[in-house]
Amino acid sequence: MTDSAQPVDPDSLPDTASVAAYWFARERSGRMTAEQRMRRDAWLRASADHVLEYERARGIWNAARLVPAERLQALMNETPKESRARSYASSDSSSSIYSDRSRSIRPGFSRRRFAFGFGLACTAAVGISVYVNPSQPSYSLQVASAVGQYRQVTLPDDSIIELNTGTRLSVNYYPDRREVILQEGEAAFTVSPDAERPFFVEAGDTSVRVTGTRFGVRRQAQAASIAVLSGAVQVRQGPWWSREQADLRAGQTLAPGTGNHFTVLSAQDTDSVLAWRQGRVVFRDTPLASAVNEINRYASQPIRLNIANANSIRIAGTYSTRNINGFLELLPDIAPVAVQRLANGSAVIVRK
Repeated sequence: MTDSAQPVDPDSLPDTASVAAYWFARERSGRMTAEQRMRRDAWLRASADHVLEYERARGIWNAARLVPAERLQALMNETPKESRARSYASSDSSSSIYSDRSRSIRPGFSRRRFAFGFGLACTAAVGISVYVNPSQPSYSLQVASAVGQYRQVTLPDDSIIELNTGTRLSVNYYPDRREVILQEGEAAFTVSPDAERPFFVEAGDTSVRVTGTRFGVRRQAQAASIAVLSGAVQVRQGPWWSREQADLRAGQTLAPGTGNHFTVLSAQDTDSVLAWRQGRVVFRDTPLASAVNEINRYASQPIRLNIANANSIRIAGTYSTRNINGFLELLPDIAPVAVQRLANGSAVIVRK
């Protein structure tokens, strides 16, 4: 299957798994357009089930590369009837082995699905793959926080996730890895050590791998910023065909740069970066426009800034994310601005 073949409309595909396989193969091909990426992202945001199937496709891709090509071909040529007969022949009809194998086949699995996924994966042109039923996660969770809300979740291994305002993420635990997909927003992680089951955070084109540490991740479009409080993390960022890698240790942060590059900053005050965990935001010589944008992440009614060249005004201080009015009341005392209140209760910042 190539781009010269008849194009596939993902909306015409029979089920969620097929759509996930299509979008994943399209991404891996390196030929996904900006419009297609936006369409894929909108599909992922529409349902936690979409995210789960997409991550299954990713797991299939990684696992299938370990299967010899001749074995994949044999599986392609084997009918479901032959497969059942071979399973039956290897054990007595009343054995638990035969029963377990029968139960492991998901309803709807067929050679058509197998061949369809195989063709989509080959579209990526980076190896031989096949769409098969992956192992189910032993633990799954979808969780979100509203605007202005802080949430804390404890996972089965005693790892802790703290969600900042307006955050959505999903968690899946497998025998060999623990995965978090950060769809939007910001979260802090305190990860219980487990060298045999590393902890991954995926945020767009950014992947963070740890075994045990404390760190924060903030998703910004397809990139992400990272702050490490303790331990160390390995970060990979950028599209799969052009990824950069950095090893971060305690006190270091990573910020998205231009293009596919990122910037590692040392000796940063990571406690300030993650001050939202205590309901605070810290500004140090911060442009007013940037400060207002940050405060607006927590505001039920966005603050408007009606000042030309607002970045020429800089502010500093520590402010409560739970008291937006306190920020507005203090602002005229530390900057040459005034705050106007409108009839609907919203605020506009203007020059004095």
